[in-house]
Amino acid sequence: MSRSTCTRDHRGFTIIELLAVVSIVGIMMAIILPKFRVSEKTEVQLAGMQLAQDIDVARTRALSTREMVRVAFTTGTRKYAGYLDENGDGTISESATEWQALRGFGVRELPTRIQYSRGAAGAIPGDASSEAVSFPDGRIEFDSRGLTTPMGTRGVVYLANENDPYAVVAIQVTPSGNVRFWTFKQSGGWQ
Repeated sequence: MSRSTCTRDHRGFTIIELLAVVSIVGIMMAIILPKFRVSEKTEVQLAGMQLAQDIDVARTRALSTREMVRVAFTTGTRKYAGYLDENGDGTISESATEWQALRGFGVRELPTRIQYSRGAAGAIPGDASSEAVSFPDGRIEFDSRGLTTPMGTRGVVYLANENDPYAVVAIQVTPSGNVRFWTFKQSGGWQ
């Protein structure tokens, strides 16, 4: 074969082809990504479910250890913490030793845009308080039987998304220690 008839094999992409592919991928991402964004309502529901689960963990630890457990809310710092009366003296001083003894969630901070608030929602049915955390002194306490203490204590914790005043959930704890999760719907109220 002569040198003039031999052809080179050019492999690769031209800059035009690469720009076309990058443009198509960019357009697809602009269409698809907004569908994966977590909405304000979902964000507050996830935070509420985490709180409800943590309260249930605290109650379960009270039952399993036969000791008093407390969940304390600090509305100013958007945190809450769980404590176990590890020495059995019937008092909780909210020390690091007591939250470590709980072996649950320790100290938890609410997600960035979530706060203790009712937002634009009113109270859930049966709640006469006007507070975002209606437990006495901002604390839920469970005795060794998993009941709230002092006997008959009930309360609600409201969480709202600061970007949407209608994205609100409520976590209600009954005197028997049961946890009920409420969601606010702008058109239908509390459900």
